[in-house]
Order: sequence, then C-alpha cells, then structure tokens
Amino acid sequence: MGRYGARWESILGSFLEVQVHVPPWKAQRVFQAILREVQRLEGLFSRHRESELTRLVRQGGGRPSPEMREVLATALALQEATGGAFHPAPFHGGEALRFRGDEVEVLAPLDLDGLAKGYIADRATQAAIQAGARSALVNLGGDLARLGPGKAEVGVEQPLGPDNTPPIFVLHLEQGGVATSGIRHKGRHLLDPRVGQPAQGLQATVQASSALLADGLAKALFVLGPEGFPVLQAFGARGLLLTPQGPLTGPHAGGNHAETLL
Repeated sequence: MGRYGARWESILGSFLEVQVHVPPWKAQRVFQAILREVQRLEGLFSRHRESELTRLVRQGGGRPSPEMREVLATALALQEATGGAFHPAPFHGGEALRFRGDEVEVLAPLDLDGLAKGYIADRATQAAIQAGARSALVNLGGDLARLGPGKAEVGVEQPLGPDNTPPIFVLHLEQGGVATSGIRHKGRHLLDPRVGQPAQGLQATVQASSALLADGLAKALFVLGPEGFPVLQAFGARGLLLTPQGPLTGPHAGGNHAETLL
C-alpha cells in the first residue's frame, strides 16, 4: 500500500489533481477510473459543449438523469435556504426550474458551475474507492473531496497577496468536501442574484459532508456574509469568512476565531 498522485490539465476548464492510498499494482487502474468518471460527468454538466444540461436548457426541460436530478434538487434546496443568494440561474433570478414527477421544467438558462465541480469531485472519490483505493483526495479546480480513513491537511489561501503567500489557515479534512469562493483568482466575479450586482466579500471557505454542498455553500456564504452562518449550520457545515475586519467563523464571531476550524 502506497500513496500516489496524478494531475491533469484542461479538465472542466481547470485542473484535476488526485492523491490516492492504494496498492501499487492498482494505482493506474484507480487513476483511469477517476478520469473516466470525471469525463463522463463533464458530458452531463458542461455549459461549454453539448451536454445533458445544454439539452435540458434548449428543450425547456425533460427527464433528467439521476446525477442531474441530484444536483438540480440540491440547487433548489440551496436557493430556498439562502433566500436566492445561491441561484441555479444567477443572471436570471426568479424561478429557474421546477420538478414535475420524473421530469424537470427549465425556465431559465441554468448555470450549475456553482455545484457541478463539487459533485464531480465527490463522484471521482467514489470511483477511486470502487477501483481499489483505500482513500482518495480529489482536487477539481479548487473543490476538494475526500473519502477513506485518515485525513488530509488543506491550506486555505489568502484572498490577497502574491501567489507564493503561505496559507492563512490549514483545515483537517477526513471525509467530505471543502470549497472556497473569493476574489483572489477572478476578482469580484460572484454575482449576488438578489440584486444583480457583484457580491462585495473577500473570501469564504466551507467544509461540509460533500464537496457538492461545500461548493454551493461557499458561494452562498460569500454572498450572504455573516448572515450565511445559520444556513451552514442547517446543512451541518462549517465555514470561514474572511472580511476586511478579520476572519469570522460564526454569526456572533469577531476577530480571529478561526481556530475552531483547525
């Protein structure tokens, strides 16, 4: 049993990096299983080429695959829980989709980028375990998922400063997911769907039971600010919000109270 890693570029417009604990004779099989699953799911959720998502939007709905249905259901739950701060069609607002039995009606151009990467990272870790890995850590464009015994140290980057700036905090991830939303790489690109303007935060990091939830909740916390902490609590997640006044980890926290995440 050993630890092995691999990295691919240009996956979902970003990178895919994996670390697995696996017998050496199974390592290549595990890497291939991860890559196959990621590419398969990219064919469902991509907005940038023909996919199940683009077909549903073009046709105004249809019968979604089980994978699509799970992500869409999570999107609706987060939209409701956040009062629209998370939205499956952030540039549209209003009602974006509704389920009608086994089918879904699509009412707006869906953008599932705020969930799909996390979901795909989750499924990639499951594929690794099924292929023979004892544990797996998948980093898909900054959305992390982990399964198996042990834990991984995850550095939380600072929202400002040069690329070689050391992490501002380190989280310990056993099983589940971690995601960060902020201004470091793309500036103020995250929209507050409620007002149609860019959100004004610095950075939000969420640790949750899955990368799917962490991905969506990180965006919600970034948009909502401290008001987002009760939402995280409702989903069994925890978060770190970096503000100009300092880091916050709860609705009543002030100053540096991030040690609860370490």
